[in-house]
Amino acid sequence: MQHITENVNLFDDNGDVVFGGWSRERLFEYNKDVYPARNKLVEKDSYFITNDEMGFYLGVETVGTELAIRIVLIDFKSGELIRDSISKKIVLDLTPLPQSEGKGEFSYTDKKIALTLTNTVDGRYIKCDFIDFNNYKNLFVKVFIKNGEGDSMNVVAPFDENHKCFYYKRFVPTFTASGVVRFGGTDYNLTDENSCVYLNWSRYALFKHQKYQSLNACFPIGGHKFAINLSSKVGNNKKGTESCYFLDKRLYKVGRLKVSGDERKTESEWRFETLDGKCDLLFTPDRDDHGLQTCKCDKLTFVFGTLNGRLENDEVKLRIRDKKAHMIFINI
Repeated sequence: MQHITENVNLFDDNGDVVFGGWSRERLFEYNKDVYPARNKLVEKDSYFITNDEMGFYLGVETVGTELAIRIVLIDFKSGELIRDSISKKIVLDLTPLPQSEGKGEFSYTDKKIALTLTNTVDGRYIKCDFIDFNNYKNLFVKVFIKNGEGDSMNVVAPFDENHKCFYYKRFVPTFTASGVVRFGGTDYNLTDENSCVYLNWSRYALFKHQKYQSLNACFPIGGHKFAINLSSKVGNNKKGTESCYFLDKRLYKVGRLKVSGDERKTESEWRFETLDGKCDLLFTPDRDDHGLQTCKCDKLTFVFGTLNGRLENDEVKLRIRDKKAHMIFINI
């Protein structure tokens, strides 16, 4: 693996990506102005916000004039799982997603949804009004995502076949949330003390579509804040993968993974093991009176479940028992 510790441009002067590696900080400069086919760049921002009552996913994806907005809400107490999405092939004057950590705003409005994502130096604001969400009830979201201190996972993977193709991913679990997610007459109130948040930020151009899956979670454990991101391979990962976990402010890389599960069956259990024996985790999909806690939202499939197992490093040994987690499956 190559641990990068200094700032570097993602693209060279020809718009090629000729390096790979990972960092604990945002050191890769997304200098897309030199990329020759900016309308082919896929740009995604997605947030997962959770507390003891609910989990809320919001993802926004743009490529050229195309836009996809995907929203999933689960009530952990009732088991109610709902989703809705907006998919547009052509949006004139499409606002780009913010490229800076501390400034920029994305906004989109039509007759069903009004969505604004605003980056500031202190954090990010999410405001959403979605009429007849899932043809059921109105959804209202007004949340401030507060910046926190700590490591983030940043990885660049090139493609040997084509240097114009690349995969750049950031996983940031250092936020907390305050505000409200309101669905119909139910308010899910968020505070910095009761919430966990992660951001999945990705920019990429692939020469062909591929299946992608990830295991994600963020929760308190033993007085500490924990988050995990275990994902399938994209591009040349010889100099670093995106698989990692976090304990409080510290990132720990996960070694080469052996993964077992059946992506054709949403009820399948998934096991994640490293060759060095320091990671052995089992994800089990949840069931309740409504059935399996899974849903398809546009091109994305969500499966909610529980995580059990252990993680070890030179500093700590973690036992994870019946913690809420989820898996995401999508063709990218």
